[in-house]
Amino acid sequence: ENIDTGALKKAESRILGTIPETWIKTTLGECFKWGSGGTPTSGNSEYYGGVIPWLVIGDLNDSVINESCQTITEQGLKNSSAKLVAEGTLLLAMYGSIGKLGIAGMQLATNQAIAFAEKNEVETKYLFNFLRYVRSQLTGLGKGATQQNISQTVIKAFPFPLAPLREQKRIVAKIEELLSE
Repeated sequence: ENIDTGALKKAESRILGTIPETWIKTTLGECFKWGSGGTPTSGNSEYYGGVIPWLVIGDLNDSVINESCQTITEQGLKNSSAKLVAEGTLLLAMYGSIGKLGIAGMQLATNQAIAFAEKNEVETKYLFNFLRYVRSQLTGLGKGATQQNISQTVIKAFPFPLAPLREQKRIVAKIEELLSE
């Protein structure tokens, strides 16, 4: 897949050019294990209306997600590429509304238009705020005539400034304090 390396280099110098020496210049792919969901065969009533919340891009609200418009059954999950993600997982739209975000407020599944970063020792809200900050740059890497989209390849190649954990927590606290005012 060809990535706009020029745009990626530009994003890299803008994002990683001025970070403190104690931070690590890395990529989203080096820091997180990414995946995406799937859609059970539509029209099969045995796959829909179950107890598993199933998200589409319209459910992403740039906040914690505690409900979904649709649900699927265990059977729908087993017979599709939909995957369960844990509460606290970061969700990122890859199609159409590129960069739209969410944090799973419960265990849920997603369709293939949503990428997710498996939870690890990096503060989820730090990643969330970073992605919100670079949304326009991510969107700029989108391809497609009718509907812009990015792939996991693009996401994984995207520059990421990894701050020490204490800094991450301080940054998140400051952003939340500013947003609450």
